[in-house]
Parts: sequence; structure tokens; C-alpha cells
Amino acid sequence: MSFPSATKVLVVGAGPAGMACALSLWYAGVKDVVVVDAVDQGDHSSRAMVIHAATLEALDTIGCADSMVEHGIKVSAMDYYDRFDSLLMGVDFDGLIGKTRFPFYLLLPQHITEKILGEKMQEVGIPVFRPYKAVGMRENPKDGRAVDVSFDNGQSITAHYVVGADGAQSAVRQLSGLGFADPNAAPGEPEDINTLAQMVIADVTFSEPPTLPNILFGVVSIESFFIFSPLQYPIKGSKDTHGKTVYRIACGVPLSLGAPPSKPSVEYCQELIERYGPGSLSRDKSKNPNAVAVSDVVWSTRFRTRCAVAERFFTHFGSTSSPGASVCVIGDAAHIHPPAGGQGMNLGLRDAVSLGPVIAAALTAGPSSETDEKVRAHMALRRERAVKVIGMTKVMSGAVGMSPALRSKFAWSPIHIYTIRDWVFWALGKSNWIRQTLAYRFSGLGAP
Repeated sequence: MSFPSATKVLVVGAGPAGMACALSLWYAGVKDVVVVDAVDQGDHSSRAMVIHAATLEALDTIGCADSMVEHGIKVSAMDYYDRFDSLLMGVDFDGLIGKTRFPFYLLLPQHITEKILGEKMQEVGIPVFRPYKAVGMRENPKDGRAVDVSFDNGQSITAHYVVGADGAQSAVRQLSGLGFADPNAAPGEPEDINTLAQMVIADVTFSEPPTLPNILFGVVSIESFFIFSPLQYPIKGSKDTHGKTVYRIACGVPLSLGAPPSKPSVEYCQELIERYGPGSLSRDKSKNPNAVAVSDVVWSTRFRTRCAVAERFFTHFGSTSSPGASVCVIGDAAHIHPPAGGQGMNLGLRDAVSLGPVIAAALTAGPSSETDEKVRAHMALRRERAVKVIGMTKVMSGAVGMSPALRSKFAWSPIHIYTIRDWVFWALGKSNWIRQTLAYRFSGLGAP
């Protein structure tokens, strides 16, 4: 298929948010939509693996939820332990029963989520043009409500709506002049760094099957937070596992240890487990009678965590003398935050699915200040929800990671602050109301 010269809606980015937005537009009746992506098929890395109930409800409206549930693992608890395998707190998702068709969270690697969305795109006939990297935007000289988007391959397209779903380094957001900063930090204020400021994610196999719960759980330690989960789908292009079960581990790396390698090795992952993982994953028989060791790293990466949100999720692109084209940003192009509670991709997917009917209604009504205001109001609500999620993940990562500033406030205490933290987690975890309230907050059902 040849690349079109014009479209009503251009979606830049074919990750989960971009594809979900295109499908939402299609289901809302907008068939004139073009999707582009800067990278070749299969080049997306895979970090997210949790899909919550509100997100599944949104995905159900574009015909993707059932397939994801079929491919994923349904989990009703999210437990947090100390390094000695003692349960500190459990988040109970059974409290969602009767409130949703999906009273659980789903473990499904991001590349499988993308595969299912991509297959639905093919089914309804929405192609993705690759590689098309957006490098420029200028007002269309003949239509004041359109913008010409140019790409690094020399081609361009005219669009009335541009949806930036092109990640944290979004070209659409930058070309539109939208700021991107921590919504809770004062100008010039230094970032409050905790022990989750940099993290490693790896898909690994072990010498022997670990004697651990076959669900996602976290381990809270003095200097880090460690996550462990079974992973039924290794990343495409990763090493052959020779039939062994693959597990996802994620771990905060204290800044005092320096930057982790770009592709952490078997030895590096094993060292993280020995320092910060559960005792039952140790290869040291003096600590773990059923000693196990990392036998292979199937895939691994590192990343820095930070919080930022676009100053607006909707803007006009054009000169002051013209109305300008409509630009929206969603997903990581609009907001980023630490991975606490598995919120990032979920929030982006709900941005995407909710936007389709809004743009469809705007196109049906035709251009006007009233139409613009409805889109603006919707995107303002999405931003408000993003700021709340960022606040929640900050509290969670701060409680687990303990920033230096927070630790210094408890320097006077004869009891170590991490011991106090664990006691607080343990006490809070005794309340069924708190366990189920946390699950409801994580699920997104209260503010989809």
C-alpha cells in the first residue's frame, strides 16, 4: 500500500497506546486514520506486563480483551514480602468481584499485548507504515486547520488531527512545543531520588524450578525493591530456553552501585538476587537448602525512572492567525512515572481507547470552538487522572525506595527506618479494607 498524502487523523506511534487509539477510532466510525511508527516490526522493547480491570474493560470495547485474557495469567493477589519470605502485605483483588467482568489483574508481556492489538488492526484493515519517524510539523498553507507532518524518509502527510503516541521522547510533543516535567516539583527543584531511580529488568531461566508462588510478588529490602513473576511468553528474538520456564525479574539498583550494564548478564542478575531477592532464590545453600541459580538471561535491559507529565494533552498547532490543527498526546508521550502498581501502560491504553469516540464526535460535528472545547475538556480530564496516578506511584515508590531526604528525617530514631517501614506494611496488611481498597485503586475502576 502506498503512503497517503492526507488523512483526517494521523496516529504517530504503533505501540500499545497508538494501536489502541487507532482501533478506538475505527470502532467509533473513523475509517480515515493513518498509523506510522519510527521502528521496524518487532523492535519495541517489552517492559509492561500487568493489565488491570479498567483497562480490560476499555479493551473490551475494541474487541481485544477476551483474547488477552485467553493468553494471559489471571491473578487475584499482589503480595509483598521481606527477604526472609515473610508476608508484609497482600493486595486482594477478590474484592473486585461483582464490580467488573474482570475481577483480577492480568499478567501478559507487552509484546503479546502488542501482537493481539496488531492482529486486530490487520483484521479491521488498518495498516502501520514503518519506519516513518516524524521530524517536522508545519501549518498547511491551504488549510488553517491542518498540519503537514514530515518524516525522515522525505515523505509527508497532511492531517487535521495528530495523536502523539510516540513514547517518552515524543517528537509530536516536542514539535508542538508542549513542556514535559514533574507535576509536583517546583521549578529548579532537584529530583527526589530514591533507591528505585534506576532499575534492571530481565527474563531469566533457573537451574532448577524455584520453590516460589507462581504469581507476581515483590520483595522489600533495605536498599531496593525486587519483583518476581512467571513469564509464559519470552520476547521474540530472545535466546532459546530449551524448554525451561522463563521468569521476569525486576530490581532497583542503588545509585551507589553505579549505572547497571545496558544488557545485564547472568552474573549481574544473580548478584542482584543475592543482594535484594528472596532467600528462596539464592544459590547459597547456607541460605537456601533448595539452592537455585540463574542459568541464562533470555533478555535484559536497564532504565531510569522519573515522573513527568505534558503541560497539556491537547493543543493547536498553527500560527496565531489560524485555528490550527488539533494535536493530542497519549501514553508515555503524555506521562511517565515509576512502575509501581503496574500503572503506566494501563493509563496509556485508557487514554487511547477513550480518545477515539471524542475525536469521532468532533469530526462529525465539524470544526468550531465548541468542538475544540469538548476535546480540550476530555484531555484535561485525562491529564488530571495522570497527575493523580503519578502521585500514587510516587507515594508507593517513596515508601518502598525511601529517598535520602526521607531517611535523613528519621536519623534520630534508634529503630532503623526500614524496620519501621516493614512494621507499617505488616500492620496495614492486616486490614481487609486496606487490601481491597488498594486493589480497587490499582484496578483503575474508580477513575478509568
